[in-house]
Amino acid sequence: MKMKTNISQTAFMALLVSLNFGLAAHSEWTSFRSGGESRATGELPLRWNPQEGIAWQFELPGYGQSTPIILQDRVYVTAVEGTQKEFCLVLCYDLISGEELWRYEFQSANPSPSNYMASRAAPTPTVDERGLYAFFETGDVLAVNLQGEKLWHRELTADYGKFDNNHGLGASPTHNATHVFLNIEHRGPSYLLALDKLSGETSWKVERESGSSWSSPIVAEVNGAEHLIVSSGGSVAAYNVQDGSQLWSLDGLDGNTVPSPTLVNSKLFIGARLPEFAAEGSVRSNCCIDLSKLGAEGPEVLWRAEKAVSDYCSPVQVGNVTYFVNKGGLLYCVDSLSGKLHYVKRLGTDCWGTPIVAGDLVYFFGKDGKTQVLKASSEYQLVASNHLWDESSPPKPEHYLEYVGGGHGHSGAGAEGGNAKRRDSGGGAGGGMMAALMAGDANGDGILQADEISSDFKPMLARVDTNQDGSLDADEIKAMAASFAARRANSQASARDPIVYGVAATQGAIIIRTGTRLYCIQ
Repeated sequence: MKMKTNISQTAFMALLVSLNFGLAAHSEWTSFRSGGESRATGELPLRWNPQEGIAWQFELPGYGQSTPIILQDRVYVTAVEGTQKEFCLVLCYDLISGEELWRYEFQSANPSPSNYMASRAAPTPTVDERGLYAFFETGDVLAVNLQGEKLWHRELTADYGKFDNNHGLGASPTHNATHVFLNIEHRGPSYLLALDKLSGETSWKVERESGSSWSSPIVAEVNGAEHLIVSSGGSVAAYNVQDGSQLWSLDGLDGNTVPSPTLVNSKLFIGARLPEFAAEGSVRSNCCIDLSKLGAEGPEVLWRAEKAVSDYCSPVQVGNVTYFVNKGGLLYCVDSLSGKLHYVKRLGTDCWGTPIVAGDLVYFFGKDGKTQVLKASSEYQLVASNHLWDESSPPKPEHYLEYVGGGHGHSGAGAEGGNAKRRDSGGGAGGGMMAALMAGDANGDGILQADEISSDFKPMLARVDTNQDGSLDADEIKAMAASFAARRANSQASARDPIVYGVAATQGAIIIRTGTRLYCIQ
């Protein structure tokens, strides 16, 4: 059910006039993180709350974790519907009024349970003047024109094999004028793919090392040429957009499987989380790379942030400062030229969506609906603190059906309750990550040799092999299980809607997306 904020008809008409005037100049955010910089053009709203500043909001059909995208006066968003993600949806809304203009719906190629353990319409689509290009974790790739009519449809799993990943895929496509690029990384054969925008046909496909990753590639101009840049699996690499040939690479970047690379001018900022079992401060993967001087040895690392960690959202840079945020809401502000740490500050909220830069302001969107606006500075300067909803009564999903086992779905309210039938994502050897780890024990002796450990877990070997014998014995495996369980003890509760997943911005407006709801801030 679509619900507008409670304002008078006269006020609403005045709002439409002001929005039409203010947004006409520049209204686009055409891909995930607006191409990689997460930078808005023009001024953005500074203050809002549940009673003021929200132009419109409404419940979406289904569920989605993708970011909205904007072209001219249209907002596009994706979702999946059904307890088994039976249907994939692309939805188009009027930026000014929030009116639904069209939707395109189709049956997914690979239905699977829709719940908090796996991605749900997680990849963000891209759009240009000819059409919208959407990828779903089901393996479906779709192109529709801007009237919502199908141009072409591909099923990647039919062409290149099923995806093997406990938590689904989340890497968003990127694009240039002629192609859509996809990075498909999972336990099976992984690859980087270029699809022709007009036909959907594969122009080239190159192999990538297998392993779980949710980092999205970017297309960036480097020394006058387009590079397709991927930060994932312990390295960052660039590929020729014409044929997929590798141009350069840099290794030794543990933990860079979720944040995506950020390119500002010739400086590439890499975000990385603290890998499992790594000691704090032992990983130096959050760094800045200079792409202006590419030699035979590849790019130069200008600096490494000694303490900064970037778990979910990607780094952003503005002026002389760069920001990283960890999964606990700790904000690290470092100098953009030297990497020197200016300050660490607790935001008071966890950020899953990447911040947005607007002029000299940075907007940090908490998953709980709080938004902190900071002045970009080497000193902490809070400008505004905003709330999307009343903390005492957050808006629960109205009609989303979640799979909870036994073949039954629950409504949003019901899904918030007990989940006895769910498998814990970090529990004992009977399920989740430990089951995936122990699946490699080919001889069933309870000891994992190096060649029995999958690519997902191999980077952890040196950190958990306490006796340094090159294998994992029963005690070491038991310690891993305990660590997994402790780290994921609250994963179920922390993944309950409402959760702010993604944000898009255009001059004068911010579009915020939770799993089941869309908001326009004006």
